[in-house]
Amino acid sequence: MSEESRYVSLAEVKKLLSEESEERELSYEQSLALSHAEKFVQLDIDETEELIEELLENYDFMSEYIAFKMADILPTDRDGVKAVFSQDRYTPSNEEIDDIISTIEEYL
Repeated sequence: MSEESRYVSLAEVKKLLSEESEERELSYEQSLALSHAEKFVQLDIDETEELIEELLENYDFMSEYIAFKMADILPTDRDGVKAVFSQDRYTPSNEEIDDIISTIEEYL
């Protein structure tokens, strides 16, 4: 990823677009993104950032992209975690998946 781009969580999207909507009218696409974020964000931005940090620190095999997806989706079963990893080269073991679920559940 270049210096000019970075991953953002859905919680951060919600915060940024909410702040922007106070300043000006959002575009149609931005309004849709804000609506989506408002419906699906479960953690506040600080909790989301903490979860991402914890996932990256505790699981060497987890990419930044996967950590952000985990924090956005918050899967609480094996199938959910496997779905997030489905596009990744690494397939976590059932024990690793259970550990990831335990970490996520600490934030719910």
